[in-house]
Amino acid sequence: MKNLYTFVVYFLFTNLLYAQSQQKQFHFGILGGTQIIGKTFQYESLANIKGAVLGIDVSYAFKPERSRFSIHAQPNWSSYKRTNEDRGDTDIYQCQAINLPLLLRYSFTSGKIRPFAEAGVNVRYRTDFKVENRGNICELYGCFSGERIIDLQPEVTQNVIGLVAGAGIEFEIGKISIPITVRINEGIGTSQMKEMREDSYYYSDIKTRNIQITTGITF
Repeated sequence: MKNLYTFVVYFLFTNLLYAQSQQKQFHFGILGGTQIIGKTFQYESLANIKGAVLGIDVSYAFKPERSRFSIHAQPNWSSYKRTNEDRGDTDIYQCQAINLPLLLRYSFTSGKIRPFAEAGVNVRYRTDFKVENRGNICELYGCFSGERIIDLQPEVTQNVIGLVAGAGIEFEIGKISIPITVRINEGIGTSQMKEMREDSYYYSDIKTRNIQITTGITF
């Protein structure tokens, strides 16, 4: 999967400048957005979260007028923050990741305003994962009121492969276009701590799922 993704990105980049001067089937852009809804564990419901998405978009349209099918490689960095409160205790989960999604997009029209749908696979490498506990904290030797920060990044397995699906609309203004997309990013399976712990904390069924809104500029 990673070798395939590397080949596709290399192919798109090496042909971008040539294609821009020819049939305008290759396009390059930047994207950014926010994460609005997500979950930290498999057993949770979707809830409000905070986060950002920043990356680039390299695409190939199968027709020069950008109608119908196009393929998009969108390497991006994302952050995620969710706050859980229960009876005066607060847990704040924070993650960062590098994402390598590869998407197939279908545009329904070829005009200046183009609604579209897209779907694909995502390779996700988590680079940071911390949880901050506030309130009543229990350790092996007893409980106390206070705060602690746990670095879970080295202790939790990676959930690498995921699925991405979304829908949006693209506005063409002169030589640029502005896409606005709502998408769901769904990890396949769950993550868990590498070793079972018997002291103060243990986390399992960690789920990568969020809904995000992105926009950008495509040239």
